[in-house]
Amino acid sequence: MPEDQDLADARRLPSEPRRNRTRRHRRRPALLRYWWIIPTLVFIMAAPWIWSRITNPFFKPEPVAGYISDPAQLEQEYLQLTGKPLQDPAAMQQFDQATRYMQVGNYADSVNVLETVAKTLAVPAVFNDLGLLYMKIDDGPHAVNAFRDALARDHDYPPVQANLKSLKLTAAMEPGSTELEPNDTSQEANAIWLDKPLEAVIGPNRGDLDCYWFIAPRPPRDRISIQVSNRSITLSPRLRVFDSSGKLLSGLREASGPGASVRFDFSPPPNSFYSIKVDGNSGTLGAYTLSVSSLRAFDIYEPNDDILNATHIPGQSVSANIMDADDTDFFSFTSPVSGDVSIDITAIDATLIPALATFGPDQRNIGFGPELDKPGASLHHVMKVEANKVYYLQVFGKHETTGAYTLSVK
Repeated sequence: MPEDQDLADARRLPSEPRRNRTRRHRRRPALLRYWWIIPTLVFIMAAPWIWSRITNPFFKPEPVAGYISDPAQLEQEYLQLTGKPLQDPAAMQQFDQATRYMQVGNYADSVNVLETVAKTLAVPAVFNDLGLLYMKIDDGPHAVNAFRDALARDHDYPPVQANLKSLKLTAAMEPGSTELEPNDTSQEANAIWLDKPLEAVIGPNRGDLDCYWFIAPRPPRDRISIQVSNRSITLSPRLRVFDSSGKLLSGLREASGPGASVRFDFSPPPNSFYSIKVDGNSGTLGAYTLSVSSLRAFDIYEPNDDILNATHIPGQSVSANIMDADDTDFFSFTSPVSGDVSIDITAIDATLIPALATFGPDQRNIGFGPELDKPGASLHHVMKVEANKVYYLQVFGKHETTGAYTLSVK
């Protein structure tokens, strides 16, 4: 039997060498291996806030220094800039909402709400707050634009001047005396202030276009002159003026030829936004000076464009003027006795055809003066009055005529 076992062992094939088996470990991505680092960092960064909440459940962020939250200031500024009382409760509610967002540190939502408010309440206080909030969310360019919007309405507005000083932005605010390129689009438009001319150039770049914007002055409403004064013998300038909705007001004003200037006069509502575009006709190039000027065409009794703002004239003659087709003058007087009152309007300028409407103590229309058709004519009217009652007069230009006049009530 042992021999048979040996024979079986001899016949058996030699066994294969044993393989060394090495277990391979698949390496996981770094994000999976070190996932715990991210929440740890977040926790470390949030720890001060969490601790302040635990120790002080009534914790609130520090208020934004220089932020104006008083609604009464908005009402005062709106009255000063428009000549009308503020009657927009929805906008005031939005302003209060923006203030609440600011108080809890939600600056982004506060900005969004204030941007909506600024469309209807375009007063310096709103733009001041927008500038501060944009700085809080690290949006410097929009902050600068907001502060400029405030100063365009009040060049010396104290809250903005103080905030610019603390933020070290004063140098970036004042519109310069020369054009700042690029300003080829409305988004890049240069600000121009009233009665502060700006020098510019239509350069050799193909289709060079210069864009600007300005804010109409506060009441009383005035005539505004926009002038492109040519400083080159090669430039033939073109001028276009747009309102805030993008409507072209001026038409395409073109100079008569190279070296000539171009001008557009109009009477905008107070505190309204306008944009200006200047380029060269037929590709002409050259230097020019742009100015936006107040002509101070209003008389000393303005604003008196409605019966609620009628100027009281205690039995005296006044000298006034009809500035443009949209101008009308309201006056009031008190008669000491009952009887007839003589009203005389004398046109000083030969361009004016004076017209008259009369109103009773209840401010309702009670008649008109005689119809005139000749420019430069005089108007005489007699009306019956009661003692110690207030009566109202409206003077305007017939057929949209304009000019100076005298008014007397006897």
